[in-house]
Amino acid sequence: MSSNDQEFWSVLPDRALHPHRVPILEALRWIGEPLSAVGLVDVIDGHITMWEAAHHLRVLDALDVAEPSSVEADRGASRSGIFDVPYRLKDQSPEERRER
Repeated sequence: MSSNDQEFWSVLPDRALHPHRVPILEALRWIGEPLSAVGLVDVIDGHITMWEAAHHLRVLDALDVAEPSSVEADRGASRSGIFDVPYRLKDQSPEERRER
């Protein structure tokens, strides 16, 4: 594990390290592009449902770890549209994350 890997994981809040959130974080980190719940289910190869993926993405947003990739996607997310909202990791320095 590189020092970048250690730094990334060490500054995350404990609640971000839920067993379903770790693969989501890995996917967002290594793919480097926004992913929706639908995309995550494909990437993680069906180990979580779209409902679970959408829930965990919203939790990561609430924890300031991830964010919707566009304002329009966040505002227009209907109940069925929550699966299509793409999220990305927040771009923050380790110091900003440690303050939380």
